[in-house]
Amino acid sequence: MDHADDPPAPGTRVPVVLIVEDEALLRLALAEHLQGCGFTVLEACDAHEAIEIMEIGGEIDVVFTDVKMPGEIDGFGLARWVRDNQPGLVVFVASGYSGKFDLARELCAGEQFFAKPYDLDVIVAKIHEHMNARRKPG
Repeated sequence: MDHADDPPAPGTRVPVVLIVEDEALLRLALAEHLQGCGFTVLEACDAHEAIEIMEIGGEIDVVFTDVKMPGEIDGFGLARWVRDNQPGLVVFVASGYSGKFDLARELCAGEQFFAKPYDLDVIVAKIHEHMNARRKPG
């Protein structure tokens, strides 16, 4: 097993990931994988539900959102909302449409964009990288 799959050390706060995906099977598969890797997972089926969850409060470390979702706000709109209302909260964006890469780079620093089908182990490794960078002073 890769070190990226190791659960957090005892005494460390468990990272919280909010998954925003309208396709229930994809959301469930990602949630189960992340939970198995030691993360706490919250789930939303669209951007409106995700915003409600974030407005309630509680610490969320990463928002993982699909681009294409039902409703008035897509994944990029959600990323903009997070940037404007929850500065410092990292957003990972996933899409099956490779043409979305440039917009994702602008909104999500490029390395946090995942083309579908995505590799779950790469997502876990990126979350760990983000959490480790947050722990470093400076």
